[in-house]
Amino acid sequence: MHRKNPISVLVYNTLFPTPSPTDPPSFSAHLSKNLVGEVRIETANFYGSLDTIEARYPGLNYAFAPHRKRLGRFPNHKRLFDAFDRLGLTEAEIQGFCRWEGTLWARERYERDEGVKVVDTTGVEIGPWVDRRAFGAPRSRITRKTDIQVEISPSSPPPHAQSSTPHPNTDTPMSDDPASEADADDVDDTDLTHSIGFSLNARLLHAAALRDQGANVPMDPEWEQYLKEAQERGELNIDATREALRGMAAQISRSSTAAQEQPQAFEPAAAA
Repeated sequence: MHRKNPISVLVYNTLFPTPSPTDPPSFSAHLSKNLVGEVRIETANFYGSLDTIEARYPGLNYAFAPHRKRLGRFPNHKRLFDAFDRLGLTEAEIQGFCRWEGTLWARERYERDEGVKVVDTTGVEIGPWVDRRAFGAPRSRITRKTDIQVEISPSSPPPHAQSSTPHPNTDTPMSDDPASEADADDVDDTDLTHSIGFSLNARLLHAAALRDQGANVPMDPEWEQYLKEAQERGELNIDATREALRGMAAQISRSSTAAQEQPQAFEPAAAA
């Protein structure tokens, strides 16, 4: 197609219908200022460095869709390709117009002047596609097999539990000796007297009562450590336990308050 005006003029008028003072005065100025820089950035991003002949002469074809896709990421090249489409330029017109650094024209001129062929290594590691369905090869199926082994070992009760728990089918003999029964009562009383539960319960109730009154006091450290370990093992609910202690402390506090508020009995003065 023969055009009355040069393609460079048509493209420039399409890109800049009403040029402003900051716009380039011609397409050559626009090329040097905007387009060549974008070509260099794309080449560096694509090849990583300019150590090879292929990187220095990438041979970008402005009529080739993949190359236009790569360069179209830049704003000035995107506008240039839109101008090509609006003007309806043919592939031959685009090839004859795009003669600057990095284009297919620059690579072909280098090959002609140096007598060498620049090898395009883009996609060489991708082999030809083969439709394996034509060979009737069976599809490989993925089989998943999971073996689960569960070993349950019966837990034996502690020795004191075995000795103290009578067999359900065995009758426990009654002892008629009052001395042995008195000794057993003395042992039980001694265990209860020296049990750690009394002092621990008193400390916990005292701390809970103080916390209920607004004092910021810690609970018993050993008890809190025990509750923490028990909660981690999933044996109890520590929040429910603490709430129960608070309720007990509140009940004791109310009982103490009621006892203090009860009027004392009137005692008459002794006769002189």
